[in-house]
Amino acid sequence: MSPLPADLSRLRVIATYLRLELDRVQLRIAEAEQQEQEAARRAVASAGPPPAWTVQMNVGADPQPVAIHHGECAVGQPRVRPITRRGAIEALTAGVEACALCRPDRELRID
Repeated sequence: MSPLPADLSRLRVIATYLRLELDRVQLRIAEAEQQEQEAARRAVASAGPPPAWTVQMNVGADPQPVAIHHGECAVGQPRVRPITRRGAIEALTAGVEACALCRPDRELRID
């Protein structure tokens, strides 16, 4: 950073310039925040409702079903995929585990 001048008039010019630049930066920050808020609102609006049921997949080259969840259950995120009610029932009857937290087997009446 270069040294500041010693005379008062040039220091005041620099201070005015810096205030104007700060105003510009603050205006740009406010615009960017507004754009982020609008983008977040659009993302929530376009996301739609969560699926009724999800299947959690394991990690690997050939992903296999690990557990069935209610659509709003947060367990297993982000390795879950939407599944139909019929697909959930078939997976549970084929031996895929039901989530111990949301217990989809109870609602689907799979014993």
